Amino acid sequence: MTEATRPLDRVLSRLPNARRGEKGWTAKCPHHEDSTASLSIAEGADGRALVHCFAGCPSLDVVADLGLSVVDLFPAGSRERRRPRVWRGIVPMSGHGRPSLESFGDPVVSDMLGEIARLAHVRGRLDVHVAGALRLVAAAVDVSAERLQSAVRDAIELEKSA
Repeated sequence: MTEATRPLDRVLSRLPNARRGEKGWTAKCPHHEDSTASLSIAEGADGRALVHCFAGCPSLDVVADLGLSVVDLFPAGSRERRRPRVWRGIVPMSGHGRPSLESFGDPVVSDMLGEIARLAHVRGRLDVHVAGALRLVAAAVDVSAERLQSAVRDAIELEKSA
């Protein structure tokens, strides 16, 4: 694996102010206002990039704020890159590791649904406002309410089985 394709280098390239420490790197977390470097970045024994915010930010949020996806944390050929995942408990992630509802087939819609799922996660529930936003996005791309319900139900089942 070349230096440019190492997962650690992918992460560090997004953190220009990262500083090398004894056990890896530290940087200001991109997910919250950070006055000190609370983000720890290291390389695992298998080549994966390890990201941890000591202020408590979820790693998936940190990775997303870096403009990366979960699969970007793993080296090419890793089984983890092929494992099915669900983001925010609502939106299944596609093979490239970014949120999508594959049956809708539109990356812009996927991003919108991902943001709606993020809001649902922040609130800790799928309330009437979130459900309304999901319906609005689905209707805008001619997805029926039944198809949307089916996709959300499938995503929840996928998460339960994971």
